[in-house]
Amino acid sequence: MTNNIMDKLLEDNLLHNNYRVINAMIILIVLIIPVTAFLKIRGLASSYLTMFGIIAVTLFSSIIIIIAYIIIKNYGKKYWTKWAIMVAVFSIFMSYRTIAHGAVETHSILYLAIILAVFYFDYKLVLFTTGLCIIGDYVLLLYYPQSLPSGDPYFNQSIRYLNYLWVGLAASIGTHAAKQLLQLSTELKSANDSLLRDIEKERQLERVLKEFIAAVSHESKSPLGIVQGYAEAVKDGVKPDKQEQYMDTIIDEVEHMSNLITNMLDLSQLENGYIKFNLQEFELYSLVDKVILRYMSLIEQKNLQIIIENKLEEAVVVGDKDRITICLANLLTNAIQQTPANKRIFIKLIENENKIFCLIENEGQPIEDEDLQKIWLPFYRTEKSRNKEYGGTGLGLAITQNILTFHNSTYGIKNTSEGVCFYFSLNKTF
Repeated sequence: MTNNIMDKLLEDNLLHNNYRVINAMIILIVLIIPVTAFLKIRGLASSYLTMFGIIAVTLFSSIIIIIAYIIIKNYGKKYWTKWAIMVAVFSIFMSYRTIAHGAVETHSILYLAIILAVFYFDYKLVLFTTGLCIIGDYVLLLYYPQSLPSGDPYFNQSIRYLNYLWVGLAASIGTHAAKQLLQLSTELKSANDSLLRDIEKERQLERVLKEFIAAVSHESKSPLGIVQGYAEAVKDGVKPDKQEQYMDTIIDEVEHMSNLITNMLDLSQLENGYIKFNLQEFELYSLVDKVILRYMSLIEQKNLQIIIENKLEEAVVVGDKDRITICLANLLTNAIQQTPANKRIFIKLIENENKIFCLIENEGQPIEDEDLQKIWLPFYRTEKSRNKEYGGTGLGLAITQNILTFHNSTYGIKNTSEGVCFYFSLNKTF
């Protein structure tokens, strides 16, 4: 995996390296040509150099640079471009050698091509450029054998090629070592980042576990305390007119505890993937009506008005009908709990391409920004919703989130001008 990261880094850097090499080439041209022309004018350059040759090389170099820039602009991230750029660099330096084949000043200019190849951190490219330099020098000497220094021509030519080879090998070894060092650095950084993520994940899990245990203890302690108190009162002989009320309270709290345990088991099974989902097509409007009817007593108790907007001709969706019923029930009861008396709850179904979005918006106070994301956490309640008037266990939204995640739903919560809106999507087809 680390090698892939390394290759990706070098690939992303290829465009920049192409520009760096060409820009370095331009700098060298700007330095070499004026200095060479100045030396020629002052009579300090070799007789092999001519002003015509200098001008010709300048024009040739400009054309090659323009072509190279066009290649980089259109194909700069392609792997083959670095090979093309080094051929262009070699061609420019080779033109310098050609116009002054016998000038001592240009004998070492091809070494610059090898040096520029190091920019790419690719030893194969360095060896390729070295080979170009040796071949170019050999071809040049075939046409201009007089450019060799005096003495044994074969010995001198062999020394020149060996010099190219030593420089190329040294540059290749250095490039390979630098790439390995960069790879090691990348591996260390990747391992360090992974370790930091694991540590942070462990801390988060530990914190969530502590919060979960504390929340379960709190949620269990309250109804158990109520049950114990009322049971003791009945045992001690409470007034007959109060006895039925106390027994009803005990039954309600036991039911609350039962719901809490059931929801905890459901959440655990959902998070661990133990629950199997039965995907089928069903009509969403009829399901919404069914859920509304279930909680009509609570709605009438607060004199709330349920308004269904954006009536679609058909709202057939794909999902686990029973699990989506749980989602709708949790979101609707949450809306009922948060809506002040005599206010309205809006339910909208909106079609968007291959999805149908269900929006449940209630009039009332907005949710603080810091609570918007935390509201999906188990047992999390905002300060304005800490009463248990409607028997909430604090797990409804966490269960809803897990069900919607399985359905690959786009879901969320947002503040609106009227109050708060929960929304989720379901696919129209399998």
